Amino acid sequence: MRTSIIFFFFFSSGLLFSQSDKGWKLVKQQKGIDVYVKSIPESPVNAVKATTTLDCPIASAVAVILDVSNHPRWMYQCKNAKVLGKANDSTWYYYAQSSTPWPVLDRDYVAKIVARKTGNNRISIVGKGIPGYLPEKKDIIRLPYSRSEWKFTSIGTDKIYVELYLSVDIGGSVPPWLLNLFISRGPFQTMLNFSMMVHDKKYREASLPACLK
Repeated sequence: MRTSIIFFFFFSSGLLFSQSDKGWKLVKQQKGIDVYVKSIPESPVNAVKATTTLDCPIASAVAVILDVSNHPRWMYQCKNAKVLGKANDSTWYYYAQSSTPWPVLDRDYVAKIVARKTGNNRISIVGKGIPGYLPEKKDIIRLPYSRSEWKFTSIGTDKIYVELYLSVDIGGSVPPWLLNLFISRGPFQTMLNFSMMVHDKKYREASLPACLK
């Protein structure tokens, strides 16, 4: 089995959870992106944090996340993604599936996503896994636990600081120690792809939705 095929679930997502700054270990620095890991009690797999600074408006970054049907273009090994339903303009239910080569089974997850303004020039998009929201599909393993967060902070004219947090339990038989050896790959690639996607003409002139202004 190639180790790269088991990191799809670090694409993500439009999904992550804010953690204390204590305990993070820097494991990768490349192309302006820093990736950190830390152990947590909720999962045998380490939590991951990726950070970078981008030259774009905060509205462009938010627009990329809200464009769910486009997630497979830039989220690491994302096969498909869709909105299952909306509670209101700032809360929705999200489904995504990985693409992994045979014989490893695909994974999928369902999450409740909440977007909110958390202060002046700050926006947070948080996802919490709700694995029982949909029946499980044949030959696809549902993530039993997932929490995630994208955090965007304006730090100047058309400049933002981006933080991506993720914690998951992938289920199945892939040993956590193996995942922890290569855990930086997926978040790094997702952040790298995201840093290019915000400059796509589709998002350059985006405006924030009313619920985040």
